[in-house]
Amino acid sequence: MSKKILCLLLAFTMMMTVFAGCGQTIDEEPAATTSATDDSGTAVTGADSDSNADSTDNTDTTGTSTSNSAMASIIANWSYDFDYSFIEENGIEYVWERLDENYKISLGEIMNAIRAGSVYCPLSVGFSNDEKQDLLTLVSNCCMFYTWIGTSFTASVNEDGTVVGVTINYRGIDYESDIEPIMTALENRLQEIVSSIPVGSSEFETLKYLHDYLILNCDYSDTAGTSPFSAYGALVEGYATCQGYADAMHLLLARAGFETMFVTGIGSDESVTHKWNYVMCEDGHWYIIDPTWDDPSDISDLYFVGYCYFLISDEEILKDHVAKHESNYYETPYADSMDLNFFNVMGYYATTTDEAYDILLEQAKSTIDSERRCLYIKFESSDAMREIYETLRDAGQIAEIIEAGNSAAGTSYRTDSWSRTFNDELGILTITLKEPE
Repeated sequence: MSKKILCLLLAFTMMMTVFAGCGQTIDEEPAATTSATDDSGTAVTGADSDSNADSTDNTDTTGTSTSNSAMASIIANWSYDFDYSFIEENGIEYVWERLDENYKISLGEIMNAIRAGSVYCPLSVGFSNDEKQDLLTLVSNCCMFYTWIGTSFTASVNEDGTVVGVTINYRGIDYESDIEPIMTALENRLQEIVSSIPVGSSEFETLKYLHDYLILNCDYSDTAGTSPFSAYGALVEGYATCQGYADAMHLLLARAGFETMFVTGIGSDESVTHKWNYVMCEDGHWYIIDPTWDDPSDISDLYFVGYCYFLISDEEILKDHVAKHESNYYETPYADSMDLNFFNVMGYYATTTDEAYDILLEQAKSTIDSERRCLYIKFESSDAMREIYETLRDAGQIAEIIEAGNSAAGTSYRTDSWSRTFNDELGILTITLKEPE
């Protein structure tokens, strides 16, 4: 079963869009004791995110009524006296710079409460009960570094419908003793990976290194480890769902000095949302990376790395991702270039059979001796991909390519059998070589 299908099974709809993986929940109840429950361990993120939400319950009505004019005065006179570390730790500079002042106050107070392991966070300004889902979803989405094992929120709602406080329900950890070791372990892992980037790497090489490292060292799972819905699960424990991959990629990019952002949408079916990454490159363009879909669970080769979703545009990803969601609080990035796309930079585009043969032959000769045993190529369309592949196969030219690679590298991959993967939406063919039996 492919990872796309697994994501569908993990997610569900709850009066808001949630995605398979975050492990945070928002308790939803205007004023008394109603609850919406979500047991899939999915956290809500951003305007619409890829998470998996647990149980959701808004129950409390506490505090005194605050008039609109008084609220405006509080906002106008507010000075941020909380710790700003949460911005850099979670790599959310893009979000923070685009928020209105009142949302900055609420986000900053809640993020600091989570960071400190506080059980309750009183809000200086608060926000409308109508915005509860969206605002707490934003908090969940911004917790890339703090989404440990699973957290849910219960909002305290005032008589006039203002959320005046948030109870943070920690699940699976002792918030008084476990948070600091988890933060330390995750930060150490991030620094270890970033410091291992080869000296002198170009921007493209650096991004590819981080992308490949995550994919090669994380397996898709919603049950393995203690925290598969988080960056901690992906990077420290080596197991993650959609959100774990995306949050880990986000933190790696941020620690490596890139401007980065998350965006959520719908993957391969309208019943589930998905989360992917954006990175700003030196050419002034945003590019998309979707590490989850570049690590398909239906391919068993331990050294397989996909590049279908590495440094692509919005137009390209929406060929097989159903939709991209916008945020209510800021303008989401837009990727409008394919200049740094893997296939473009590597020269792996083909329009004819002869071009495809030459591209695959060169790859076989130069990369077959490494632990990677995949040959990649992109075509203008699915029809062209399948037609050219069948021509090469039927003429025995793929066998010739593998044999040439064996001769160049002294390897002995089979020339009579190999695995091939078609991505029909993007026109991408991947050939994985097989060890001799």
